[in-house]
Amino acid sequence: MKKILSILLFALGFYTSAQVLIDKTAPTNSSVVLEFGTEIRGILLRPVSLPSTPSAGTILFDDDSGSFRYYDTSWSPVNAGGLMNTVTDFETTGAVIIDGITSDANGIFILENKTGALVLPKLESGALNIKNPVAGLLYYDTDLKAVMVYNGNEWISY
Repeated sequence: MKKILSILLFALGFYTSAQVLIDKTAPTNSSVVLEFGTEIRGILLRPVSLPSTPSAGTILFDDDSGSFRYYDTSWSPVNAGGLMNTVTDFETTGAVIIDGITSDANGIFILENKTGALVLPKLESGALNIKNPVAGLLYYDTDLKAVMVYNGNEWISY
């Protein structure tokens, strides 16, 4: 009986959907899939080569250009003034999927929820307070009301 109950509880874990909170005990609202607390930290996207078969909406930090790239129908650098197009090759081998068991998306960190969004860490003057940032770090600056990205040399606002 214990074995059946254990298997049932284990299987149930695969069919639940949840909100992931980091350094926080309650979500801001029900639309949040991933949310961060107010600690002075950012999200680190390790530099990678561009995949050749990404899913629309993929955002990554490109190792070759040292900049963030966005994929819609082609790879585009994310610039403060808009998007520019370019394409390169890459093969993805593993993924962390949030709010899903499988995904058609190619990536290593996939938010599969169709009605929620990623909420970046919100920091006040974060660029002044984050010690030794690494290329690819990002957060939302509440003073500037902008997404801040560290490109390895300087903070860029979007």
